[in-house]
Amino acid sequence: MSTLATTTRSPFQVFAPSDAEVADAIARSGRAPLSYNPVGGTVGNLPVGFDHDVQQAVVGHGAKDWARAVSALRRWQQFDQPWIRFHDPTTPIVPGAMVAFASWQYGLWALNVCRVVDVVDVEDAASARFGFSYGTLAGHTVAGEERFELRWDKVTGDVTFEIRKYSQLRHWLVRALGPLARYTQVRFSREAIARVRGAVEAR
Repeated sequence: MSTLATTTRSPFQVFAPSDAEVADAIARSGRAPLSYNPVGGTVGNLPVGFDHDVQQAVVGHGAKDWARAVSALRRWQQFDQPWIRFHDPTTPIVPGAMVAFASWQYGLWALNVCRVVDVVDVEDAASARFGFSYGTLAGHTVAGEERFELRWDKVTGDVTFEIRKYSQLRHWLVRALGPLARYTQVRFSREAIARVRGAVEAR
């Protein structure tokens, strides 16, 4: 998600943030409240009053592809995109985990810090699901939530990757960009799905 944000400094900068800047942003955001309501809205019907984006695609088939897809998501490979620098791919996918990444947008770098708010990891004889949602924090220029979820239908064998998000543009520059800002969000989802599919197909 294009959550262009920090809590006490400009959300945009000319140069890519250093490791020290990222660590500082995470520390300052650690106790910040989530910047939107309702929390957890990506689990069911997306809430009204926000812009929505839902994209999904089949990324594999069968048990081996399921395992590869889950491994890719656990390693945050959906962020392995040329215009994004993910801070720490060893970040555990657990509620409360802080997620940081920088994105190159509109000729500037934006440092993004979010918090994991929900995790699902279930399996039975007919299906399996693995995924999580993260939300923006107070001070973000975009407010909302994004969910990444893998599903394995053991009847058809299909492994599906879905990305769901709802958000509101907050920063004046992002609001001014309007459709371009929304396009960036859609672009991220499409490329994220492609990255997970690529990880599955890398035999």
